[in-house]
Amino acid sequence: MSRETRHIVDPESPVSFDWTLTELLDWIAAADARCHDERLLGALDAIDRALAPTTAPTPPAVVLVRALALRVAADPSLGRRRLGDVIGQPAPAPAESARALVAV
Repeated sequence: MSRETRHIVDPESPVSFDWTLTELLDWIAAADARCHDERLLGALDAIDRALAPTTAPTPPAVVLVRALALRVAADPSLGRRRLGDVIGQPAPAPAESARALVAV
């Protein structure tokens, strides 16, 4: 049994895998138009399928936003999860300039 999942986020998407689900919802809530932004569809679909696997066709972005908001409202600890962790995208390696030097 197999099902298609979208783990590829549109390169034009403003979503970062480092955001938590709550940060994503807060960002979307800051402007009504974001709820309908089709550039978010890949990320929202991947999150939705990771939280509740399904073979149903992908619904519109606004439906996925509402479903995510309901899940986070029902389980606030879910909102602290990082998007990349939810959809199985590894955290990016830190840039060389981000490494700290520690005196020993």
